Amino acid sequence: MSTNDRLGGISFERFQESLKLFSPEDRERLEWLWGYYCNVLNKSKSALEQESGLRGGELRCLFDGIAMTRDQHDELMTAIDNLIRRVRKSKPLVRTVITERILDSLDYCRDNSAMVYISGPTGRGKTYTAEYWAAQNNHGRTKLIRVPSDCTRRTLVTLLAKSCGISSQGSTADRELQLQRYFSPRNVIIIDEAGHLLGKSGRPGGPIELLRDLHDICKCGVALIFTDVYLNEMKRGKNADYFEQFLGRLEFPVEIPQVPRRDEVRSVIRLFISDVDVDETIVDFALTLARARDGKLRTLFKDLYRAEEFAHSKGREMTLTDLQMMVKFRKSGGAWPEDN
Repeated sequence: MSTNDRLGGISFERFQESLKLFSPEDRERLEWLWGYYCNVLNKSKSALEQESGLRGGELRCLFDGIAMTRDQHDELMTAIDNLIRRVRKSKPLVRTVITERILDSLDYCRDNSAMVYISGPTGRGKTYTAEYWAAQNNHGRTKLIRVPSDCTRRTLVTLLAKSCGISSQGSTADRELQLQRYFSPRNVIIIDEAGHLLGKSGRPGGPIELLRDLHDICKCGVALIFTDVYLNEMKRGKNADYFEQFLGRLEFPVEIPQVPRRDEVRSVIRLFISDVDVDETIVDFALTLARARDGKLRTLFKDLYRAEEFAHSKGREMTLTDLQMMVKFRKSGGAWPEDN
């Protein structure tokens, strides 16, 4: 990205200073907008202009604390409110007993500045639900970071600093001090793929210690999202003694079962069928798919979306036959059932 596509000259420190000129309600909006600009749009000025409808000069007024008239202020704040509503609506969530449990854990993390963990098999909605929660809970105060494999302390510092709009210049130690000044009990850090913090050796080390330090010093909430494979390694692997102490610090554990529940699958089906009483034969078939060796709720969603799209193209609601046909289509490598 070219430097022309950034709001050049507005540093994290200048933005923090400009916030003092606004009311608490406006600061909430601006922290959200700054977080969205840094964490979601990768500091792309053009993307922020397009999504918010605000021009570069107007954004500079907001982020740099430049004086504006009351009418200008009200117009800009309305634009931010409209963007917040659009972002939140763009990520719907199917409410199931599992997603509710994940949301409860993240709420607890936020309300109590606690360290929590969420663990479960892939394809069970951990990441999506965390993304939904982050969108509802202010991009400026919630930092959701997906860490790469074999993540080091330095890498995690870089990712966190980028999400906060902190300059990449300076030493790792300097940026850690800036992170300590940034985070407070108002913030939540969510780490997706937290098992990558263990490194290839599975040993405890720098990145986990960094999160513990930030929590202890800043009193911010920290939520770790693992697959069950990594959690099992932490509990039963060769470094279990260390992790027993670490896991003992984590509150409100959510350990998602391997096999999807029937009420989960029924809630998913209700998203695609308007009938008050869902046909249990569809639930039976969908549950079999979700529990199959090659099946996950994520895969079931894809099959349902394709079945719904096909049914709507025929001017009707989705049926069990539509779902069965789309499953055959997927498993046959794209050949339609009638072609086989």
